[in-house]
Amino acid sequence: MAEVQDTTWKMLLNDFENGLEKAIEELQKRDVENIPGAKEALIQRLNNMKLHFPKNNGDIFMKSIDEKIQNAFFPNTTSFSEAFEKILKSRTHDQDFIINELLNGFVTSKANAIALGTQGPIIDRMVEAFSKRNDFHIVDHQFFAMFGDPNKPRHYVKKQLEELVNMFGLVSKELLIEKDIRRSEEKVYTFYTFPSEIIKILEEKYLIIDDDLGYAYVSEEFDRNVFICMFLANVAIHRDDIDKIGGSFTINGVSAIFALILLLSFMPKLSVDETNPILNDPTFKADNMSVIPKSWMIRQVLEPLFEPLIKIVAYRVGGGLWFSKIVGSEINKKIHNQIRFLLKDVNKWILGNLCRVEIPIFVEISNIFTEILVGYDEE
Repeated sequence: MAEVQDTTWKMLLNDFENGLEKAIEELQKRDVENIPGAKEALIQRLNNMKLHFPKNNGDIFMKSIDEKIQNAFFPNTTSFSEAFEKILKSRTHDQDFIINELLNGFVTSKANAIALGTQGPIIDRMVEAFSKRNDFHIVDHQFFAMFGDPNKPRHYVKKQLEELVNMFGLVSKELLIEKDIRRSEEKVYTFYTFPSEIIKILEEKYLIIDDDLGYAYVSEEFDRNVFICMFLANVAIHRDDIDKIGGSFTINGVSAIFALILLLSFMPKLSVDETNPILNDPTFKADNMSVIPKSWMIRQVLEPLFEPLIKIVAYRVGGGLWFSKIVGSEINKKIHNQIRFLLKDVNKWILGNLCRVEIPIFVEISNIFTEILVGYDEE
């Protein structure tokens, strides 16, 4: 098995190296930069990557993915509550806005495919519904009202909603009422809720007890981040059972998101000329933003790097099982393209330039690259 893994890993590194060559060739043909030195900076970075990334059996990829992606987003545990708590502690809005937006976009597209009749963002509506009760439960008829399709039979809707529940790792519970108030007969109510061990974490972090008013309520901090962490924890503990995480759709989407994060992290940070008007724009923060020239985002430059990175991420996170699900079908190509175009949504456009916000994961991965380069130079 080890020999097969080594062969696969070597092939993936070789594919990425070939992608670098194609991207460099494409860049050398173009002369469309509006920032002096940008083209040369990227070509130099790609040449450095071509030289150093295959060294030590792809050590840079292993460190970047294993230490900065696996540990924070896909903890190596079989405990749902442990995975959820670890992910929740490592996620903050200010730091990981880009990651949250990428994941929210993906999860929403997946959920919308399940609940086609729903108006408004799926996750936002779930946050709203669960926030109205202080026990983190939703009665089944409320869930159906939110996400059901009146034009579809109830059994069809129920099947679709179960898929939505499974995607977030929610559970259903039944409550037997011996005498229903309206009909004075036995009735079974079904609730959708979080697993009991997750509720303990939610109550501690998001439930506020108002002693003066005499009741408890859910704090405003309970938001879409909770459901994104639930989704990631569910993927982490069931990565070897793809039916429980949404099949190849989830594997391709998640791998593409983190491939894009790696790609953005590897891009050099540019310094713009002091006369550039972008420096005078109030929305540009020189201390934590860098400009990404539009020509770097050209399809012919991105795709030769992006597709090998998707496979590399899949293989590191989910092994041969995930790697086998990254195939060139039309639906998977569509997923990959959608993730690529999310660049426009998660970065800022300032005076016609795309600007990368230097969130911690970008800086940390970039630092790994720099540290290894320095190490090679010393050798």
